[in-house]
Amino acid sequence: MTEIEIKEYAVRTYLSLDEKRLKDTFDLLKAALADLQNWQLNEKLNELETTYKFMLRYLTEGVKDPEQHHIYLDLLRSCYKLSDSIFLQLNIKYSQGLYYYHKKKEITPIPLNEVLTALIQSMEDITGKIALTSLLEEGSERRKRLSALEKENETLAAKIFTSIWLNESLTEEETESLDRFINSKVNSYTTKSLIISAISLNMQISFDENKALILLRSCENEEEEVRQRALIGTLLFLRKYNNRIDLYPEIIHRLDYLSENKSFLSNLRDIILQFILSKETEKITKKFTEEIIPEMMKISPELRNKIKLDDLMGETGIEDKNPEWTEILEKTGLTDKLQEFSELQMEGADIMHSSFAHLKTYPFFNELSNWFIPFYANQSMLDDFRSDETETLLKTMQESSVLCNSDKYSFFLSIAQMPEAYRKMMIGQFVAESDSVKELQKEELIGQQKKSAIISKQYIQDLYRFFKIHPSKAYFDDIFEERPDFMQVPVIRKIMADKETRVIIGEYYFHRNYFNEAVSIFDGLIAEGIDKDVIYQKKGYCLQMTNNLEQALEAYLKAELLNGNSSWTIKKIAYCYRMLKKPEEALIYYRKAEHQNPDNLSIQLSIGHCYLELKDYTEALKCYFKVEYLDKNGEKAWRPIAWCSFLTGKYEQAMDYFDKILKQNPNASDFLNSGHTQLAIGHINQAIHFYKMSMMSADNSLEKFNLAFQNDIPELLQSGINKEDIPLVLDRLMYDIELKNV
Repeated sequence: MTEIEIKEYAVRTYLSLDEKRLKDTFDLLKAALADLQNWQLNEKLNELETTYKFMLRYLTEGVKDPEQHHIYLDLLRSCYKLSDSIFLQLNIKYSQGLYYYHKKKEITPIPLNEVLTALIQSMEDITGKIALTSLLEEGSERRKRLSALEKENETLAAKIFTSIWLNESLTEEETESLDRFINSKVNSYTTKSLIISAISLNMQISFDENKALILLRSCENEEEEVRQRALIGTLLFLRKYNNRIDLYPEIIHRLDYLSENKSFLSNLRDIILQFILSKETEKITKKFTEEIIPEMMKISPELRNKIKLDDLMGETGIEDKNPEWTEILEKTGLTDKLQEFSELQMEGADIMHSSFAHLKTYPFFNELSNWFIPFYANQSMLDDFRSDETETLLKTMQESSVLCNSDKYSFFLSIAQMPEAYRKMMIGQFVAESDSVKELQKEELIGQQKKSAIISKQYIQDLYRFFKIHPSKAYFDDIFEERPDFMQVPVIRKIMADKETRVIIGEYYFHRNYFNEAVSIFDGLIAEGIDKDVIYQKKGYCLQMTNNLEQALEAYLKAELLNGNSSWTIKKIAYCYRMLKKPEEALIYYRKAEHQNPDNLSIQLSIGHCYLELKDYTEALKCYFKVEYLDKNGEKAWRPIAWCSFLTGKYEQAMDYFDKILKQNPNASDFLNSGHTQLAIGHINQAIHFYKMSMMSADNSLEKFNLAFQNDIPELLQSGINKEDIPLVLDRLMYDIELKNV
């Protein structure tokens, strides 16, 4: 069986389970098991199907069983668990993914609990030794001793991470051990954070109630790093397993309990907003590599000419910026783009991804757990690169909110290998920038909520790098591509049911142009009667932007019923009617809009277009002449005036306006329409000349020209041009083109 076939089987099986079609589920699992030849799993499957058949028989025979509901829920849970086990074994057998590769070679001679107990005990002993060494020893010996202990600690942390990541399901004893370790005030927050990350990563492969409960309990952990990771892990498993969460009362009970805490809800909201913002990362990376960098490469020679050596070495040094440099940036449009990047960074967007994506090849990242480890200055794996100058950098980086943990390691490892002069310059710049950020944070009086948002942002960016850059990324389900959206998951939507949260998230989707997601939230707000006229407007706009014009019109009309004085709504209704090829209805609303804004050029143009579509060319011309009169340059109305003049037989007037257009910035249609006018007047040579120009403006495409010409034939016939003359003119045009090419 191939990996694709396994995935297809899994999708069909879980869909049948989600829809509670157990007969189909059993049939699919039997087919999957035929490839495994695992008698234990086969026996379990037969046992579950037998139980289900008995339950159905009792039901059809009218036997009342007070335990039927509980038996059914237990049966569903068991079916999900068995499905997880079967597809896990199939993937271990056939998949080349990193997780399954490790599972294949994993040999555990003793139960996981004993492994965890031994590792945790060793780690707690080392933690005690580190504390004692810090108090009693001094100087270089102390540093060496601490480094050795830290290294031992980190090795054990990596082993714990791997043990949990590869674990299929925790026993009650194992769960208690992990809970105890995570809640201990003695143990390092870095190892606790790794444990939470290992559980979260594991839960993306298979479901385990005990792991889910550890995450939920850790959402109240005293240490911010641990708590934020647990919150993120919770959101991820609730989304992935949204169809089976209701089968686990203890999970639901714990969620209900947490939902009473305002801080829990506020943190979840911040995390959801950060995940929404992470959707921008690919756009930012693309814009940076395809627009910013090429533009900077173009201007660099000009900048070199502008920047004189004296400017850099004079009394004011490099701090004085030459105003001419700003002018160069403004000419290229870079100023606006860089300002946009700055604003995105202030919002918390991941603008560093493109800069650090290629810096994940250091041996440090060969260890899976290091993709998730919080950055801390005493990390022993950085000891080979320590010096007096890097010690300052390490401490600054640990406190910095500019980079995520993963990028901090990349940055330090790359700086450590630079030539000394360049290294000193880079360290100085980073420290100075970090100090500026610290001052800004002090001014903003950053509180606990802001601190938690920074930590969650950094961790989400760590996750983004893992799922987008890791060499084995193809074998992991990308959490940043998975659907549904968080707010479309029933259990999450229930938790985040307060008005403030839904308004904020809905507005955030709207602001970031994720229109489908915004509509989903707006519908819920409308159903509750919250700001209905404004929400209907925004819903209409979202639907319009996704080209659902009929639904958009329906939303705009409802907004008008609630607030009939909104000129914005009236114009949107008119626009939708016009796009839906209903010019009469559009005209009614454009006239309403005109009443509110009698001299608005856009409205007058639209009214003219409606009359044009209704073939009332005389009225259309009146509107277009009004636009020409009101418009300072008059250019906006020239094309429609010229075309309407042609359609009404005013050929001299049409030609006057086409002449104006052709002196400006003409396109293929302008030359084509000028040709039509000359043809109507009887100036065939002139017509052919303009047709040639039209074809040249359309990339010399005969196909594009013919299509445009054929579309205009009804208007040509209406203007009195002989139908039989049209193919003759076109053939003459073709001969002229051939002659020119020869």
